[in-house]
Amino acid sequence: MNTVLRIQEILATRGLTLHRLSQQSSAVFGRSSLFYVPHNLYHRLSHSSFQPAIHQVLAFSHISGYLLSDWLAVFGFDLGAITRVQLLVPRQRTTVLDSTVYDMFGWVSWFAERPQDKSRSSIAPLGQFVRWGTPCRSRDLLTPGPSRFVYARVGEDDLYAQPQFVPGSVVRADATRAGEFVLNEDSVSGDRFFLVEHRSGWACSRLIAVANDRVLLLCPQRPCVERELRLGKDVRVLGVIDAEIRPVGRCATERQPACSRLPNADLGRCGRAPTSLRELLVRSRTRVGLPYREASSISQLIAKMLSDRLYFAAPGTLSDYEALDTPPRHIQKILTICILYGIGFDVFLRACGLPLDRAGHDPMPDQLVQRRTPNRNGALQPAKDESSHQSNGFLSSLLKEWEEVPLFLKSSLDVIAGIKKMTLSDVFWVAGSELSDPLLKNDALAVVNRRAKRPQAFDPAAARRLPLYLLLKRDGCYVCSRCSLDRDILRIHSYAGGGKEPQQFRNGVDAEIVGEVTAIARLL
Repeated sequence: MNTVLRIQEILATRGLTLHRLSQQSSAVFGRSSLFYVPHNLYHRLSHSSFQPAIHQVLAFSHISGYLLSDWLAVFGFDLGAITRVQLLVPRQRTTVLDSTVYDMFGWVSWFAERPQDKSRSSIAPLGQFVRWGTPCRSRDLLTPGPSRFVYARVGEDDLYAQPQFVPGSVVRADATRAGEFVLNEDSVSGDRFFLVEHRSGWACSRLIAVANDRVLLLCPQRPCVERELRLGKDVRVLGVIDAEIRPVGRCATERQPACSRLPNADLGRCGRAPTSLRELLVRSRTRVGLPYREASSISQLIAKMLSDRLYFAAPGTLSDYEALDTPPRHIQKILTICILYGIGFDVFLRACGLPLDRAGHDPMPDQLVQRRTPNRNGALQPAKDESSHQSNGFLSSLLKEWEEVPLFLKSSLDVIAGIKKMTLSDVFWVAGSELSDPLLKNDALAVVNRRAKRPQAFDPAAARRLPLYLLLKRDGCYVCSRCSLDRDILRIHSYAGGGKEPQQFRNGVDAEIVGEVTAIARLL
């Protein structure tokens, strides 16, 4: 169904036609307003290069009563793709992610409990504990009320985060624990890392109090970058980092950035909300550390990813948006700016002065907005006897520990793990095996690339950076550790301080390689 026919059907459910909607937009907003919807919009939409402005889409939402995100989807814009593309774009600095779930009525593939044996292996496929169940709406999986968690992606130059976190890791900070750092002389955060906001951006760092109102961002590996800041003025603690989704393996190489201090950009008092679109753009671009030319180059990559040249923004165009203090004409440009500068879509629209409180609140019928249920392709069939609500099952225990499902990442996990078309068979539960790496000392979920079965030869100089592999021994037990292959011998390497002698197995005889671990989700 083309866009014009779909709009006609959607308006008909509200007893509207385009002519009547055009008249109402003129009466409500004014004919000379940017919100005015012309009566010949269908003719304009017949040209593939035309797209309505965000003001006009908001008018559709207000008059019809349907959600703004649903109308954007009708016109071909998926707000859920913002996070996915953000994770594909290289970042030098740590960036706070937009964790908003824009499609609250979208369908999500979900799970049901499997009956459990009393004896549980320390490492096992996730499919032993859960199975595909009946899909459910996003809103049914979210905790009611505002989220207390803040999510960020660790940048390549965040020296304060290393070596605890690696570039590309998605970390979660609990905002309710921001006050755990008690400001006393000689007070140190210990092993806890905090997500902090400073005038020039964000960082994941341990903290030490040096005075009543001053705090030091601690970096024992690089003392040259340690900086003393004033709490509430130069720096704000956003929360304690309590979880991480970490890319590992060969794709997550450790880079040694140059020793540099935080830039001394004067962006006003830390934490103060911007009062205009211009201030929002200037502050956000400076915090992510993107000059116009570099931002334009990345926008070209975004345009290629999304197969639409309108996502490209020239350096002069990006400069004009800040100078003129007016929103872009094309919605593609708005999404590009949100991706580049790490701005939430709703935050951007409010900075433009758009009255989001006048947007509709009702979801469109699934068939009209093409909101598909995951089991329609036959890959996921509802379980006949659902047991997903067992209070003591594996799934319920896991959800209780994590407290929140990061649904905004549902279409981005393959990006973090580097595996296309991930399945349930690629995920394993690791519960602190004695041979496991320190990354797995706590209970964790590990994503395994079952197509990568060839460890590299052992190099003493690079032993710490050997990839993690999952091995299946002949007794049916799994081993998850760093290993190398010497002819037909698999050598298991103990980590520093592990206190274990290196073990070895005959490849294909004593043990076989299941695959390389490419991502880990763990609580800290």
